Amino acid sequence: MKASSILSDSLRQAIVSAALCGACLIPSLCHAESSSTTKATTADDNTRLQALFRKGVKAFEAGKNEEAVQVLSEAWAIRQTYDIGAMLAQGEIQLKRYRDAAEHLDFALSHFAPVESEQTLEQMRTAFAEVKSHVAILRINVDRAGAALQLDGRALGVAPLAAPQFVDPGVHTVQAQSNGESASAVVNVDAGAEYPVELRLAAETTAEPGPVVLSANAGPVVADTAQKRSVVPVIVAGAVAAVGTAGLIGFSLAASSDADKLAQLKRQNGPAGCADGTATPADCSAQLDAAHSHDKHKNLAVASAIVGAAGLVAIPIYWFWPRNEHRAEAARSSGLRVRGAAGVGSISVFGEF
Repeated sequence: MKASSILSDSLRQAIVSAALCGACLIPSLCHAESSSTTKATTADDNTRLQALFRKGVKAFEAGKNEEAVQVLSEAWAIRQTYDIGAMLAQGEIQLKRYRDAAEHLDFALSHFAPVESEQTLEQMRTAFAEVKSHVAILRINVDRAGAALQLDGRALGVAPLAAPQFVDPGVHTVQAQSNGESASAVVNVDAGAEYPVELRLAAETTAEPGPVVLSANAGPVVADTAQKRSVVPVIVAGAVAAVGTAGLIGFSLAASSDADKLAQLKRQNGPAGCADGTATPADCSAQLDAAHSHDKHKNLAVASAIVGAAGLVAIPIYWFWPRNEHRAEAARSSGLRVRGAAGVGSISVFGEF
């Protein structure tokens, strides 16, 4: 079934007929919906709703899908009903806005008028099943009721959510916030799949939690927030890098000074002065000491460079190493942790990744 014909002509006619007779637009005349799911409308609102609905249907039949969606969206803003939602979905399917169509069809099915025909209901279910093959479904749960939820920066409401979230294939960010604490998950999803996303708010607020990246190849998985990273290892690694850099500079300068002194003594004693006895024992001893000092300072400069480099490398390794990479592995083996250490000599930086 092609997307452009998901809602058949008979289904569209049934929806139009029900709406224009007032099944949902004027509940006092036909089939009233529950007050918990609809908003009371005035007579003027009902008149405007019917006018907008007729205008949207005419625009759709004329092939003006963008205009139809715009007009029906105005009606939707006044009052959300199953018939408006179904007609909106038809225009959105034509425009390949499958996520919006899925949301409106989901609403239409959950608020379908019970007195309407079973055939109409089955046609809407068939349409919904086809639309869902173009989108992914996120079922978001948070370990704290009342937490504010966002999807790609769009407010969803507060936990727990009553309905699943439909998203286009690709990468999406889910966030939860409550009392200054936050959790987030980054999901990479495929069309036609469903992804449970579990967000656990951190117990401490000393650092911002990092995102968790979920691979679409792993299939439906449960997401958790990344544990907070401590800045202590970063400070230690930075101190190690600073000490190494200072040592490199200091020992390099000392080695350079020793090299100058050694060259001066060699010129003074001559090439074979210490061997044939023409140079004094004191000068020969000074020349030997200068050579030893030069070698020692040169070796210490090299060691300091290694220590400083290790400190610098340890910082990005610790900070950016993914802690919850591929949560499918975590689902198969809970409590997985990777521990590591980076350092040189007697100075090491330890962390849990």
